[in-house]
Amino acid sequence: MKVGIIGLPNIGKSSLFNLLTKANAQVANFPFTTIDRNVGMATIPDERLMKIVEITKSSKVRFASIEFIDIAGLIKNAYKGDGLGNKFLAHIRDVHLIIHLLRCFTNPDIPHTDSDIVPQRDYEIVRTELFLADLEIVERRIERIKKKAECREEMNQLCKMKEDINRGKIPDETVADLPLLLTKPEIIVLNLDEDGKFKNGVDGYRCSVKLEEDILEFEEKEKEELRKDSGLNPRGLSGLIGLCLEKLSMILFYTIKGEEARAWPVKDSTKVVDAAGMIHSDMKEGFIKAEVLNYVDFMKAEGFAQAQHLGLTKIEGKEYIVQDGDIILIKFRA
Repeated sequence: MKVGIIGLPNIGKSSLFNLLTKANAQVANFPFTTIDRNVGMATIPDERLMKIVEITKSSKVRFASIEFIDIAGLIKNAYKGDGLGNKFLAHIRDVHLIIHLLRCFTNPDIPHTDSDIVPQRDYEIVRTELFLADLEIVERRIERIKKKAECREEMNQLCKMKEDINRGKIPDETVADLPLLLTKPEIIVLNLDEDGKFKNGVDGYRCSVKLEEDILEFEEKEKEELRKDSGLNPRGLSGLIGLCLEKLSMILFYTIKGEEARAWPVKDSTKVVDAAGMIHSDMKEGFIKAEVLNYVDFMKAEGFAQAQHLGLTKIEGKEYIVQDGDIILIKFRA
């Protein structure tokens, strides 16, 4: 799953990206520092996996990860190609979730596209560009099929979508293969100053990129206290990653094999046979059954073998739906 970070220039997108992925994307105090997108993987914080490792004493630990994309800053008329608009919009189409970052801090050394900082206005600028880009896509499709009698049903649907977009409304229904931007789930993130006192008038996930940079080496409890004191979300970046998983309807399951304990991210409602395919294609093709243990029962039994002995594991077929926290052992024909 891919998460794209979007917003106006000079709002902290690349800095947030670097914090999440521990990458080293260029950061500078001028517009369009990011010309091409930056791509990196962020580790998903996972207390359950650490508890599993405490019991199994596994020497290898593999956390699940999620892909983040730092997308070039957008300006008015991006849908027409102004600034880096065409590239910006094309990159958004590739992602499954949007983090819409808003600048909620003042700094005379970091220029803004306007003379003052108004997060609600900035949000509307970006959203307007997405609406206009989608409107253009819908109108192009209408123009292409308007004389085809066999496309009458699609034509009616497109006209309804056009009407919704013109009214500033996200379409209730869309044509399946139409790459719209507005239908992607979104998280609004407020990039506040270090004391969290900027008056923004916008609801969103409250964090401070500058504060996170300053407290990078602090203990987690100290970080939480400092965030609380500044009126920020106490979980910081790990809380933002968790919110991304929630918005994407992602859950985690676990495998324990030899010296390795590993977390795997899957879409909610995934069948165990498809989860097996994530581990290795041979497991899906030769799937026989899965032995499944809930994390809570694993902790109670203090191990997988002990849970087997107590009858806490369950044998499931390929139609079983993986649950968050499942520890799974796949039986398959090689």
